[in-house]
Amino acid sequence: MLRRGSLLSRMLAVGLLGGMLLAGYGLVLSPVFVAYQEVGQEIEESQLLLQRYRGLASQRPELSARLADVERQAAKVGGYLKGPSDALAAAELQDHVRAVIEAAGGSLRSTQILPVNDADSKVPVRRATLRIQLAIDIKGLQKVLYQLETGQPYLFVDQLTVRQRRMRRRSKEPEQEPVLDVSFEVFGYVRGAEA
Repeated sequence: MLRRGSLLSRMLAVGLLGGMLLAGYGLVLSPVFVAYQEVGQEIEESQLLLQRYRGLASQRPELSARLADVERQAAKVGGYLKGPSDALAAAELQDHVRAVIEAAGGSLRSTQILPVNDADSKVPVRRATLRIQLAIDIKGLQKVLYQLETGQPYLFVDQLTVRQRRMRRRSKEPEQEPVLDVSFEVFGYVRGAEA
């Protein structure tokens, strides 16, 4: 047994006290110091971010003027379908597509004008769409698609379906370029009244 005043009991008491202090530091003080350092780092990062935002905010008038200039220039740019009404713009699109198909040696089977939709954009434009069905050979199809997507007005082809027609030929006939049944939607944009 240990006596009350012995050296070993004092060392044991000091050891227990040191262990309790280390445990208290590890459980209470250390997380507080770590949290304090993390908050300090977050404050520094927030201050840097605030400086960047202030720099960008100071550029806002200049950037707004440049954006307005770009919007004015875009309004002057061609590429839109013309027509005082949606129906006339769709008719212009229909005439243009017919001319392109006929120039490529195709045969237009049907044209359907789809309802004009407001484009999902901040620019006041509407989307005019046609559903086209035609018969054409592969070289003609390449010409049609190229002309529609690279010419004026700007047009976009969507939902393209190509099927080869089954044709019987006699053994003595020369082989011909296969005829394709093609259907697709083509659309362009009509400038809104506010533009």
